[in-house]
Amino acid sequence: MKYKIILTLGLFIQTLNGFTQEANKALFPNGSKVCFVGNSITNNGEYYNDLWMYYATRFPNEKIHFFNCGISGDVAAGILKRMDKDILIHEPTHAVMMIGMNDVKRDLYGKKDANYELKQKVLMDYNNNTDAAVSILKKRVGNVILLKPSVYDQTAVLETPNLYGVNDALQRCAEQMHSLSEKYQTGLVDFQTILLRINKEEQQKDSAFTIIGKDRVHPLSAGHFVMAYQFLKDTNAPQYVSKLVIGNDLAASQKASFNVEIKKQSNKSKALTFECLEKSLPCPVKESAKKALKWVPFNDEFNTSLLQVKSLESGNYNLFIDDVLIASFTDEALKTGINLSLYQNTPQYQQATKVMYACVKYRDAESAIRNLRFVEFNQLSGLKDQSDLTVVEQYLNKRLESLKDGGHYEYYQKQFKNYILKKNEEAEVLKKLPVLAAAIYEVNQPKPHVFKIEKKP
Repeated sequence: MKYKIILTLGLFIQTLNGFTQEANKALFPNGSKVCFVGNSITNNGEYYNDLWMYYATRFPNEKIHFFNCGISGDVAAGILKRMDKDILIHEPTHAVMMIGMNDVKRDLYGKKDANYELKQKVLMDYNNNTDAAVSILKKRVGNVILLKPSVYDQTAVLETPNLYGVNDALQRCAEQMHSLSEKYQTGLVDFQTILLRINKEEQQKDSAFTIIGKDRVHPLSAGHFVMAYQFLKDTNAPQYVSKLVIGNDLAASQKASFNVEIKKQSNKSKALTFECLEKSLPCPVKESAKKALKWVPFNDEFNTSLLQVKSLESGNYNLFIDDVLIASFTDEALKTGINLSLYQNTPQYQQATKVMYACVKYRDAESAIRNLRFVEFNQLSGLKDQSDLTVVEQYLNKRLESLKDGGHYEYYQKQFKNYILKKNEEAEVLKKLPVLAAAIYEVNQPKPHVFKIEKKP
């Protein structure tokens, strides 16, 4: 991996893995429609929802729309079959693809008598089908980012049977993504390396630890957050939410600061006040994902709201924002600079949580549609006329009977029942989704705030 750093007229440009972005320039510009294509890990919607929170808070004026195009149990051949009806139908400007967990056929592993030739065949099929899918996406969409698939945990000591060798096959899939990235000149994000590293480090302390779920396949919230972090890293996302560098007067502060408008600065003997409008919000982290912050330096690398005060007398100071006491700091801490994104009691962070709730609300509504698509693409492809739900229900009941010996009977039973209950609500939910997406860009607009830094007695 090559890094190239260029400094020109104070502008920081970094080139990494085929991505080039100026400081605080969005990867997805205003109006982008981004399809996240994959299997159940994408269908879960969490890592891409974390990414939407980042972009909605960092670039509040860049209205983008993320589409979940994941299908549980899907393989590369399935992506080809649903390419027009489920992916290109959104007229995407960008496509992000992760596939492989099901392509490797996990049941071929963990057995002494496993068929080597069959293992090689399914990997060859994967190579051919992913090549065909990326070729279409490159021609029809243009902007493509390939993801090296997340890991199968074959090292944790868990009750779930260990199909050892699955992740070795997934690493072959990762090599294919790397090869296709070079062939088609796409972006590339590596989930394998970071997830394996965290597993290795933590399992040395606790053999039952897993960054993946207990099923060894599906990452939980913290795992998804790590994946979102790696996406930001490999696509060279910018570090700073804003930089408030307060000098001796307003002109000096305005010149030294970044992504913020400062006005009405007042320097008094024991209190410094100023008004400012930061042009971005900090990116919140869901409670369920916060333990990931132990493993990845997200706040340092991608979520820094810097407050630095250059000239202060020795002593301790209270920081108020809109008359709310945020915290107390020494003069040395303020001179060095503090990261306000770490303080959840700021009005900026409180506003950002509203953006988070809006993103999660969209994800929850969209998941209902993805559950319908799962049944339609996986189980109803043989039924030409799906307009009569009574006929559909009869068809699904027959399908369920044929799945009794497959090991996932109860899962399919639940999905089929949900389909019949929710299909009539589809039109209403589809109308609701654009409204929920628009709501994200109503609550994410930054507001001006008054800062006061007051010396403690």
